[in-house]
Amino acid sequence: MARPREFDQNEVLDRIVELFWARGFEATSIQDLEKATGLKRGSLYNAFGDKAALFRMALAHYLQGSAVRRWMAEIPNMRARSAVDNLLDRLAAEGAASEHGCLITNTMTELGARDPEVAEIVTGALHGLEKALEDLFTRAQSEGDLNPAADSKAMAQFVVVIVQGLRVLSKIRHDKTDLQRVADTAKQAIWERSDVDASRSSRGGFFDTLFGRPN
Repeated sequence: MARPREFDQNEVLDRIVELFWARGFEATSIQDLEKATGLKRGSLYNAFGDKAALFRMALAHYLQGSAVRRWMAEIPNMRARSAVDNLLDRLAAEGAASEHGCLITNTMTELGARDPEVAEIVTGALHGLEKALEDLFTRAQSEGDLNPAADSKAMAQFVVVIVQGLRVLSKIRHDKTDLQRVADTAKQAIWERSDVDASRSSRGGFFDTLFGRPN
């Protein structure tokens, strides 16, 4: 008869997330994991599988409590324009407060091209964010905050790129003012250009395709 686990799985996963977040997958050893969790290798393997499986579980655990997941839970009660702005402001503040950037972004750059299972988790998270943003931009059009000619999908992809840029920048620059400046510039690009009352002057090309030619 198997002995029951004598540890809190969520607490252990919290510690594992912090370790992988700080060091990355390759630089984290089994000995590091044993030290961080207080569990022996056999207990870790029995509970979670090998190091790769443990990392995938840590990623899933991180996503459950991420700033983006919390934001997604709040947006139904927010005006679409406010929700987009809130995401950018929130991530600027989070980036200033963290030394490690974003675990999803870090993982995408470290393992995304060579681990299909990890890539699937990361891609799923990014696609989820993109879909939420696309729905918000479509709703912003119906709420009168966005030019009806704007391409909601392209705008969502644009914001996902800005989000990833903020996360990468936050690893080397923790100044809240700098990160907020990026967020504010993105908001300006989105709303001033695509506003239903935008100036008739056109930047042309890319911006007209993305945000819609002013009426």
